[in-house]
Amino acid sequence: MGAHTEEVRKPKVKHDSPKRHLVAFIGSLVLTALAFIAVAFEVIPVGFTVPFIVVLAFVQALFQLFVWMHMDQKGHEFARISIFAGLFVILLAIIVFVFWVWI
Repeated sequence: MGAHTEEVRKPKVKHDSPKRHLVAFIGSLVLTALAFIAVAFEVIPVGFTVPFIVVLAFVQALFQLFVWMHMDQKGHEFARISIFAGLFVILLAIIVFVFWVWI
């Protein structure tokens, strides 16, 4: 019998320039400041505050995934699929529970 060799796919980490990390860090700070200003100074209507903050949080989470956790690079397919499958399950659960309570 021949030796069974299985190729293990290791993520290929490309080294980014500090400029990309600095831009993402400043972007995260700006998003956090926008959320704080929206609540502290009541800049936007009260009914729009929570959806606005949720959108800002989603954008910031994408920054975290693609810049700091390198999800945009090759070799992270399983992690990407797992994250998006988990998001789908959570979204489905939220929809089910909202309809369960309201109906």
